[in-house]
Amino acid sequence: MQTPVDYSEHMRHLNEQGFLLIEGALSADKVAQWQDVLYGMYERGEYEIDNSVGNVAFEKLLALQPDLAGELIGHESVAAYLKAVLGRQCQLRSLRAHVNPRAYKQEWHMDFYDYHYQRERAEGHQPLIGLCMNTTFYLTDNPPERGRLTFLKDYFKQPIPDGMIQHMGYTDDRSNPFQTWCDDQEHVDLHPQAGDVVLFYSHVPHQGAKVGEDPAGRPRANVVLHYQQNPMFPGINFVSNPQFTLDTLGYAGTFPFAN
Repeated sequence: MQTPVDYSEHMRHLNEQGFLLIEGALSADKVAQWQDVLYGMYERGEYEIDNSVGNVAFEKLLALQPDLAGELIGHESVAAYLKAVLGRQCQLRSLRAHVNPRAYKQEWHMDFYDYHYQRERAEGHQPLIGLCMNTTFYLTDNPPERGRLTFLKDYFKQPIPDGMIQHMGYTDDRSNPFQTWCDDQEHVDLHPQAGDVVLFYSHVPHQGAKVGEDPAGRPRANVVLHYQQNPMFPGINFVSNPQFTLDTLGYAGTFPFAN
């Protein structure tokens, strides 16, 4: 059962800081279903990404688990916020899940790298400026001694310093200028529990990390849905590619609030 929330207070926080933790979005049974699916797929090697910062990612769940994945699209726990910000232009960009079976410290990154550079990238006189949002559903507990999701404080409406954009891509180099700059800023640590969801604007710099050991057989795991405010052109610099979603759901099927 989802915990009752103060919608107006949550909207205020979301639009001041760019991120929001919502408790109890998924039931324990639903969390267990997702755990069984992802841990089984991991054991069978059915994943698309296993990168150098410790992230194992599954990118085809919309096709492999259509019912389970479909329940998270425009989920009731986040629907009001997505509608308020993106409206009927809210389009699902991608759905991917992660497990972190080994040491995990994500690179500092922005899911929507080009947010502050849309005018330059569009190369038009009057380009439309879009927003993107992320909903991350947690399948394991992240108490301070085991895990965190960290955001830069007060960076929702501020651009990243000039000259930094060329350093913002994927890297496991902790001495990278963007990584060290983020390390030096003021942070806010979130510790979502299994069933919680974190909603945030995709251009806010953030970093996930696993601290210490997981409970036996239950490595850190989550499911991430990226939403974009249509239209966005294919050349925009974003952490995920929308093509599989479009191929699987069809263009009209990617808009959860269109009707």
